[in-house]
Amino acid sequence: MIKPIKKIKLTPESYSPKAKPEILTMAQYAAFMSDTIPDPLAGGEPPRTSNKKLNYRRLGNWENYFLCSAICSMGKALGSEIDDFHFYANLTGDNFTYLYAAEKGNPNNVQCDSGVTNYFFAPQFVKKAYAAFGYDCIYLSNAQIKKDFRAVMNAIKASIDNGIPVLAWGMGNVTMGNGSRYDPLPEGCLIGGYDENDILYVNLYPGPKRLPGGSVDEYGYSTITNGLDTTKGLFFAGGKIEKNDARQVYQSVIDSIPAFLTLLPAEGVDGRYVFGKTAFNIWAETLETDSYFGNKTDDELGGICWNLHCSPYCCVCTSSAYDFFKGAVEQYPDLTMAVKLLPLYEKMQNYRQEIWGLHGDFFPAMDKFKTHEFREQIAEILRKMGGVCDEILMTFGEGS
Repeated sequence: MIKPIKKIKLTPESYSPKAKPEILTMAQYAAFMSDTIPDPLAGGEPPRTSNKKLNYRRLGNWENYFLCSAICSMGKALGSEIDDFHFYANLTGDNFTYLYAAEKGNPNNVQCDSGVTNYFFAPQFVKKAYAAFGYDCIYLSNAQIKKDFRAVMNAIKASIDNGIPVLAWGMGNVTMGNGSRYDPLPEGCLIGGYDENDILYVNLYPGPKRLPGGSVDEYGYSTITNGLDTTKGLFFAGGKIEKNDARQVYQSVIDSIPAFLTLLPAEGVDGRYVFGKTAFNIWAETLETDSYFGNKTDDELGGICWNLHCSPYCCVCTSSAYDFFKGAVEQYPDLTMAVKLLPLYEKMQNYRQEIWGLHGDFFPAMDKFKTHEFREQIAEILRKMGGVCDEILMTFGEGS
């Protein structure tokens, strides 16, 4: 059984007390107990010694919400017609969560480019996404994996033999072409094959920075040995369940937004994060502080531009929140909250494009980036985006 998690209440100053959202801290999201392993997962040794699923939807190297991409691939394997990772980013909250390093100037080089689920392990989000394509989801924690490794490994093999990959989060020990080992960032991935001696074939995010040359085969798999040692959790497809209708899905997503905008500061994979309006404000303060940018060459500025600015901007650019609300209003004009929120998320979209216009592209020219006036212009837009976070919360406070 799943252990209930105690909820806490939080009312930001700018949020009407009438709304009183119940949220979970990121630590509480992660403190999720394993489901009980059902009988089908505790069977005997599979009849094969090796197998590899060759035809499947691979994670895209441009799909920055990697867990959502992996969930989308699982949905396709289970018969879903949805082939857009952004759909699942609505359910996981990636589309609605804004994050930045908790310390101004990002001294620890905290990354923010790939959404909340790339830096925080949240099993509940995965279960919610599986339910959207009509399947139960069986979650096994690392502790449960270690408790009965052989049963879990056999369950992985049985799932692959049935043509269904297994979703994992946080898998290391990638074998590269020269025989050395490599640990990518923890993130969602697909286990789609196995070989003798418990070798697993895993489809990871295929970006060159995270997967060095010689570590990926023609089918998109990396070879992993002892991968379950580093895996934070496994997600098996369970039995079919009744799907919520589209209107219920939209409503559920909308109801979750206040929680993602009011997350408390939290420790992620590679540092401490803040969220929502606070994230935009610290981001803006960083850009306005000349000491981080003074006396640096263009190459040196290029080296810090990603961590201080382009990484969180990448996350903002990947969000399709505006498209979600546009679709909601077109399909269900009686969804009052969607109608109210659409112009606010259109503001977010427009501010994002204003920054792009200042840059002249995704990356700003370094001769621009070194000037205080240029960075101050961006900071002003970021503060406006933080203000929209307040407007969104106040809209929820007003009710529907």
